[in-house]
Amino acid sequence: MTAQAVARSISQTVADLLNAGQFEARVLAIFKRVCDLITHDGEVVAVVLPQVGDGPLNILVDETTDLFAGIGPGAKVTLDGDQLQIGRLRVELGEATVWEPRPEWDRLRARRAVIAPCVPLLRAICVHHAPAGSLLSLLSDRLPDDKLAGPVLSAARKATGSLWDGWKGHPDKLEAGAMGLAGLGGGLTPAGDDFLAGAMLGAWLTHPTPHTLCRALVEVAVPRTTMLSASFLQAAARGECSAPWHSLLAAMDDGPNSAVEARITAAVQKIMSHGATSGADSLVGFLLSFDALEEGTTADRAGRADRADRADADCGQSGGQSGGL
Repeated sequence: MTAQAVARSISQTVADLLNAGQFEARVLAIFKRVCDLITHDGEVVAVVLPQVGDGPLNILVDETTDLFAGIGPGAKVTLDGDQLQIGRLRVELGEATVWEPRPEWDRLRARRAVIAPCVPLLRAICVHHAPAGSLLSLLSDRLPDDKLAGPVLSAARKATGSLWDGWKGHPDKLEAGAMGLAGLGGGLTPAGDDFLAGAMLGAWLTHPTPHTLCRALVEVAVPRTTMLSASFLQAAARGECSAPWHSLLAAMDDGPNSAVEARITAAVQKIMSHGATSGADSLVGFLLSFDALEEGTTADRAGRADRADRADADCGQSGGQSGGL
C-alpha cells in the first residue's frame, strides 16, 4: 500500500541536487524520524519528521505515524516531477519552501567582537548539559570519563593538539590532526567527525581563510569515515548547518543580555538532541575554535607590540641623529 507525505521545507542544497538532472538513489538507513537516501554519486539526502527540523541535507515532511514503516535499506528512490518515490512512500515536493542552510557568515564574522563575550557562557552551558561519554570532557576535568570512551578521548586529545597547530598555519600538523580525528569513535557519525564538523563551523566564524582550511580537512577526513558522516563533513565545510545551529549563532549575535542564557541553553539542548553524543561533540570543536582564535589574537598582539618596540628603538636612534633640525 502506498503511503503519502507532504514536504514542508527543503534545504537549498538538496533542492539544487534534485534540480540538477535525473535523480536516482537508494535508501541508506531508516530510523524512527529519519529516512536517509544516497545517490549513485554518494550524495546523502534525509527525509525527516518535524522533530528533527531543517538541516543542510533535509527534506522536512509533515508528521505522520509510522511513515517509514515497510521501507528497508536498499529500496529504490526516484524523482518524477514534484514527486519523490521512496519504496512505497510518495513525498509531494511541490508545496515545500526552500530553506537556506548557510548562515550569513560574512556578517557574523564582522560581529565577532559582539559574539566572543558569549563564548564563556556557551562553554559553561555545554559542560553543564554534557552527555556521558562525549568529547565535552576535553573542556573540563570535572566531567567523569566513560570507561569505554577513554581511548577515544585520549586519541582525540592528542589529535586536537595537532589540529590547532595546523590551524595556525602548519599544513602537516593540520593533516595529522584530521587523520587522528576522522572516523574516531563508533556509529554512523563518529565522535571525531562530529568534532571536525563543529570545528569547521567555528572556522567560518574565526579563521582567516575558512575555505582553504575546510577543504584541507575534508580531503583528509572524508575517505576515512562513513558515507553519512562524510556528507555532514562536506556540508560543514561549505559552512552549512542545521536550524538549531542557526538559533545558537543568532543568540550569540545579540551579545550578552538578560535573555541570551535561555536562548543559548535552548539551542544547545536542541543541538545535543542529535544522536547520543554527536551534537555535544560538534559543540566541542566549535568552542575550541575560539580558543585557537584567542591564541592567534594574542600572538598577533604580541607580534604587533614587538614590531612597535623595534620601531620605537629605531626612531630613538634616528631621532638622536636628527634632533638638531
